[in-house]
Amino acid sequence: MNAVSSSTTTVVKQRRLSRIKRVASLLFLLMVALFVVARLGQPAVPALSWLQAFAEAAMVGALADWFAVVALFRHPFGLPIPHTAILPTRKEEIAKTLGEFVVENFLSQEVVRKRLGQMDLVVLALGWVKDAAPKLAENLCQLVPRILQSLDQEEMSGLIQIQLERQIYALPIAPLGGRILEILTAGGKHEVLLDEVLQQAGRLLTEHQEAIQQSIEREVPLPDDVLGISLKGFKAPIAEWIAGKLIGKVQELLRSAGTDREHPVRKRFAARVAQLVADLKASPEYAAKGEELKRELLSNPAVRSYAANIWGEIRLWLEKAAQPDSGLRARLEMMLFDGVGTIQEDPAFVDKLNVWLRGALAGIVEKHRHSFGHMIEERMRAWDGRELSEKLELEVGADLQFIRINGTLIGGLVGVLIHAISIFL
Repeated sequence: MNAVSSSTTTVVKQRRLSRIKRVASLLFLLMVALFVVARLGQPAVPALSWLQAFAEAAMVGALADWFAVVALFRHPFGLPIPHTAILPTRKEEIAKTLGEFVVENFLSQEVVRKRLGQMDLVVLALGWVKDAAPKLAENLCQLVPRILQSLDQEEMSGLIQIQLERQIYALPIAPLGGRILEILTAGGKHEVLLDEVLQQAGRLLTEHQEAIQQSIEREVPLPDDVLGISLKGFKAPIAEWIAGKLIGKVQELLRSAGTDREHPVRKRFAARVAQLVADLKASPEYAAKGEELKRELLSNPAVRSYAANIWGEIRLWLEKAAQPDSGLRARLEMMLFDGVGTIQEDPAFVDKLNVWLRGALAGIVEKHRHSFGHMIEERMRAWDGRELSEKLELEVGADLQFIRINGTLIGGLVGVLIHAISIFL
């Protein structure tokens, strides 16, 4: 309840209390007037003795009940009469008693579990979320900019950088690489890679045959001339023949390895891959190299600069996502609706969730129920005696005024009854 609503409620209660007090007081004054009229008119009209008896007893009843009601909250007429102003003077005892009463009678395990057992907590919660989904989504979107504004740019960048470095340092590079390579080669997947490598190697040999031939030509062990006779013309055919034979044999080997699944090349490749996986997962040498790689990675200025700028990128993305036209609010609202619908479509899960929630709430109340009692006690003790009296009178004073009204009327009837008995006797 907000402050305006609370103030309005207080004013309404004060008006009601004042109105009922006036009614009770006017009724007492009416009895006084009737008593005076009956007393003065009785010599002329003896029957007015009945009215006198009624008014007289009604005044006594009214005064007695007024005293009893007032004695709860203050000293009647400001006089320190014993056993009056009960609430202000016994505030400590009342606070403790009220706290214990609430704990023992409203927060006992039996009462709480019985009450929770009668409630479908999940349905209540899901219904609230569904009804409040648009407002919740809007509040979440509005909350994002406020949170971003409250966060320091440098502190967040440093925090993310520290966490990133910590995670990288804790990452076992070599074993992780071995595990990834093991997954990639499981079930012969590396055979596809080998096939591609063999095909690309064959194409490269064909495409660069001329360059290979020229390299061989430069390496042919013949002088450029002998006795003035040039031998350059002999080198080219020899290099061409050697390159052709070499490339042909290599391509034949590649084709054979590409078609024969049992080819020695394939077996050696598979063995080397398996050995590499084992070494990556268990070799101290590879583990040391992995640690060295991590240190080089984290010491790289570009990497450190990127880590420091991550928060800026995250913040920019969040700011754009929180804009009214970004569609985030609609997506959040849809997610809430979908989540509620998914849970509602599974009655078994709802029942389990209800059981868990009831048990959890009952456990929380049981564990902290005495804290509720202490909270009530401390709150009441914090009030000034006069303040406590005014608060309680405001809550129950209007009903207590009916005691005065009833006392006035019942007292009058009792007075009539006593008058009748006295005449009869």
